[in-house]
Amino acid sequence: MKSAIMVLIMLPLVCLVVSVFLYLMNRSRYKELISDFQQKHTLPAPYLLHCNMGYIGSLLMTYFFMRLKKNKKIFFLNRNDNAYSFAHEGQNLKKINNLKLLYYTFLLGFFCCFLLSIIAILIKAQII
Repeated sequence: MKSAIMVLIMLPLVCLVVSVFLYLMNRSRYKELISDFQQKHTLPAPYLLHCNMGYIGSLLMTYFFMRLKKNKKIFFLNRNDNAYSFAHEGQNLKKINNLKLLYYTFLLGFFCCFLLSIIAILIKAQII
């Protein structure tokens, strides 16, 4: 049990370091993707704020582009907006796919942190 918890403690740190490196490697593509989107469409308010936050805002922006790619509903963006076609225009799909690993690294780190918090609550409640 202790070794499993140690892995869960170390994994978010590893995910953080890996995500920083992935962001640095893909920063030019990331900024180019945001720039291309802003030339043709208007970013909704929360995303407009996060696109200027660098690494810290990259999670929400990768979430935004992954949702565009899958044509899923995005908060503060009407379902019939032309922005939903952005992911499938030109090289945009390839640029979004380059951010996929960054997105899933963030998700893995958050999932491990969430699991750790559940374990901590169970230990505090003396269930485990």
